[in-house]
Amino acid sequence: MCLTLTPLVIDMTIWNTYQWLAWLPFSLSYWVGPSFYFYIKILTGSPRFRKKDLWHFSPIILNYLHSAYHAVLVNADPWPYFHHIAEVLESAAILSIVIYLILSFRLIKPYRRSLLDNVSNTERIDLRWVGQIIYIIGGVCFLFAFFLIAGTLAGGRYTLEEWDDPRAFLLLIYAGILYWISISGFKQAQIHKIPAHEIERNESKRPSEIVKKLDETIRTQKLYRNPELSLTDLSQAVDISERSISDTINQELNKNFYQLINEYRVEEIKMLLQDPSNDHLKILSLAIDAGFNSKASFNRVFKQFTAMTPKEFKSQNS
Repeated sequence: MCLTLTPLVIDMTIWNTYQWLAWLPFSLSYWVGPSFYFYIKILTGSPRFRKKDLWHFSPIILNYLHSAYHAVLVNADPWPYFHHIAEVLESAAILSIVIYLILSFRLIKPYRRSLLDNVSNTERIDLRWVGQIIYIIGGVCFLFAFFLIAGTLAGGRYTLEEWDDPRAFLLLIYAGILYWISISGFKQAQIHKIPAHEIERNESKRPSEIVKKLDETIRTQKLYRNPELSLTDLSQAVDISERSISDTINQELNKNFYQLINEYRVEEIKMLLQDPSNDHLKILSLAIDAGFNSKASFNRVFKQFTAMTPKEFKSQNS
């Protein structure tokens, strides 16, 4: 879609001068929805794309009806009804995009919940940017639908022949969003693969014993200082299965792994902030040493546990 819009952005007459451009679909709108969906499936650790999934892309042929019509007949318009039907089918891709956005959103929610049981820092892997894109694309699709209905009620004039047509502006926003998806995906530092359930071990430790061992190991080895600490790392450190650790944290402590580890980090920061010998150090440097990987996540987590910002806590306890 971004490529087919390029001639329009440079000069609207290019489209009419070089008729071969009509062989390029005006937009690949039926491609956007399933492509985005399968991209999110890969990011969230779902099975990779398979040949039998190709049917999701079959409606893309509808994007070529309008373009092929003009490419073959050039400026002639012997079947105006076919022309209008092709435009309607192309615009109907809005429904396809919305459906795949909903499916993508349903993938993200359980993924983000599972992250809290498996990692201690989620900032760069929680796919928050994907949720933002879904909302924005959904808003653009709503505007598309609005102008489509308005254009139909106004007599069917709904083209991109003039720049004063609102659809032109929306298509540029739409193209920009596609670039945003590409850039955001490229910048995505890492994706946490949620581990499959382990084969259960025959463990005789009671939940209270597991809690005690977890606390001793985390404190003595200061595991929380590792910003990338995961449930797998903790399991290896205490030699207890991930399932047993996760169940114990959830049921006995009524927390998730993310909350548990960050509680240790906040506890250490609170001790350091109350120590006058650390007054010459920046709060952020203390936070990084305690296991936080950014100022934003540190401030957010600290306030969740103390109902105060780090500066407010320091001023009240110095």
